[in-house]
Amino acid sequence: MRDADNENSTAASASASAAAADGQTDRELRRASAAQRQTLRRLLIELFVIVVLTIPICIYEFAVEPERRGFFCDDESIRYPFRDNTVTPLLLGLLTGALPFLVFAVVEYVDSMRAGELSSTVELLGWQLSAWCVELGRQLTYFMFGMLLTFDATEVGKYTIGRLRPHFMAVCQPQLSDGSLCSDPINLHRYVENYECAAEGFTVADVRQARLSFPSGHSSIAFYALLYTALYLQRKLSWRSSKLVRHFLQFLLVMLAWYTALSRVMDSWHHWSDVLTGSLLGVAGALITARYIAKLFQSPFHAVSLGVGLRREDTSATLQEVCPSTPPPYCVNSSYSDDQYCTKV
Repeated sequence: MRDADNENSTAASASASAAAADGQTDRELRRASAAQRQTLRRLLIELFVIVVLTIPICIYEFAVEPERRGFFCDDESIRYPFRDNTVTPLLLGLLTGALPFLVFAVVEYVDSMRAGELSSTVELLGWQLSAWCVELGRQLTYFMFGMLLTFDATEVGKYTIGRLRPHFMAVCQPQLSDGSLCSDPINLHRYVENYECAAEGFTVADVRQARLSFPSGHSSIAFYALLYTALYLQRKLSWRSSKLVRHFLQFLLVMLAWYTALSRVMDSWHHWSDVLTGSLLGVAGALITARYIAKLFQSPFHAVSLGVGLRREDTSATLQEVCPSTPPPYCVNSSYSDDQYCTKV
């Protein structure tokens, strides 16, 4: 009879253990499902933000006409000859898109390889992805977000101001509403608002671009992308063999941005103030993105050193000095008895 009770007790315990295990498994599955839903929600929100930031760029480029500003016929700052771009839009895309992507990919791969985590995987929405690929995607998301912010700010300035490029006269070839030309002596100091562009040898798009001088888009995008990449290297890249390689690469990146900005004045596509404003806009975008969005320079908690600079001292001598007047248990060699201590406290 006792054996039967023991068997029943064992079976009940096993059933209870199995039920507890099933309950724990269900809780783990629910937590995993909740985590997946939260990840999916975050990805959708971030994708929505990216789309929202892209919409103004498309509207400005295809549906908005820049502000139509007048000019003085004798304004020499807009009488420069037309020249092709030294840094073409394709080359700008390679410098500000392909180059940072290559740098991010190489650095994240090497960093993961050095840490011995190259084979580590992360489950994302049911897919097993390499941990370094997930980190690469996170860094690219931050980079793209800052790029869109800088691009939006640049487009607002271009289409709101509508400043004429240095080669405006060469492209527009304006004809005044009364049929006269700027070359006529009567129009020497005249401020012109009503005019039509003959634009012989140029397209309508060229004339439209001739009114988008401020600020320089090449300068803002180049300085944002390349300076952000330099800041990324400052945080991520370390080479024990040399301390100068990282700074040399950063110098090259900044010089590429600087040369891109200078080429806009050299090619007569922008005034110097356009380039200066665009460069400052790109620098501000890179610093804000690196500091407050990507948080590249936020110190981890474990890196905080507690007690740094505190001097260690031998307190035994001090303790012995105060012992005669200090009741137990604070003094080791005290002559106070328990009764005397009670009267003291």
